[in-house]
Amino acid sequence: MRVLIAEDDYLVIVMIKGILDEIGYTVVGEAADGLEAIKLTCDLKPDIVMLDLKMPDMDGIEAAKRISENCPTPMVMLTAYESQQLVKQASQAGVGAYLVKPPNATEIERAITVAVARFADMVELRRLNQELHSFAKLVGHSLKHPLSIILSYTELLVDDDQLPLAKQQEYLRLVHQVGYKMNSVINELQLLSGVRQADIIPLPLDMSAIVNQALQNLTMLIKEHQAQISLPDSWPLALGYAPWVEEVWVNYLSNAIKYGGRPPQIEVGTNPTSLDDSLVRFWVRDNGAGLSPEQQAKLFTSYTRLDQVELAGHGLGLSIVKQIMDKLHGQVAVISTVGQGSQFIFTLPKA
Repeated sequence: MRVLIAEDDYLVIVMIKGILDEIGYTVVGEAADGLEAIKLTCDLKPDIVMLDLKMPDMDGIEAAKRISENCPTPMVMLTAYESQQLVKQASQAGVGAYLVKPPNATEIERAITVAVARFADMVELRRLNQELHSFAKLVGHSLKHPLSIILSYTELLVDDDQLPLAKQQEYLRLVHQVGYKMNSVINELQLLSGVRQADIIPLPLDMSAIVNQALQNLTMLIKEHQAQISLPDSWPLALGYAPWVEEVWVNYLSNAIKYGGRPPQIEVGTNPTSLDDSLVRFWVRDNGAGLSPEQQAKLFTSYTRLDQVELAGHGLGLSIVKQIMDKLHGQVAVISTVGQGSQFIFTLPKA
């Protein structure tokens, strides 16, 4: 455990350094005021910062706020007295524990343990809040546009009772198509939520049956684009959760069909991974336009959309694939060259 001490009393520093040395911690830096504490924390990246409450130039509370904003680190506050108001202020500043001077070895070790644990909880809470915010924006973005289309056409149908029958049928057909798309978005949002929350036990997969079911789900799309799809003669045994793996295949295959060549020529395959014998690789290769390195870098990022995915109306698919593979202890990858098509890959643990 690497410790930074921010304290303007030299004798207190000597005392704390001696105790930390006894319990096996390393002091990597000493700061005499709040400003220096901020700089050294960002430069040295210690595992824990011990901050005195009263320091020249900037007190420990303000320094803790700045550290939380600029280089978040677990923190323990050192104070000469104890008060409920101090605890509240320190906590709001990002401090995980506090010590009344002079502390002993047991108190220091306990405070550091508590501060590190609370910091981990705080980081996780911030991550969850950020993802919740992104998820809410995604839901609004994904559903607002199709809903506005439905409202526009239904208003035309309600307001104009002289519309020819052919126009009425055309508008109803468009409303039906957009409603079907909204239903697909909602299903994917539910799946994404379920993947994040569910705890499953991976089991050996009948990959042939899973791929055939995925192809059956895409029958209309395959027929519409006259896609040509080749499959391997046999499949290795991998571990996973069949409904989720089916969703991965549906995403990979539907993208290959929509954005492949005309007609789409798609090769589905499997082979052992070159780096890890415990994993099995599966892939879908298309004859589409390919992806630039910039596009590839954004593909599996949560809640991002590519221009080509935008054409489909929503960009959830590859985010879901990444979430699924994380849950199943697998990996995702893409190999693509502009003008030469793309190969989308996922790996699963070997059964």
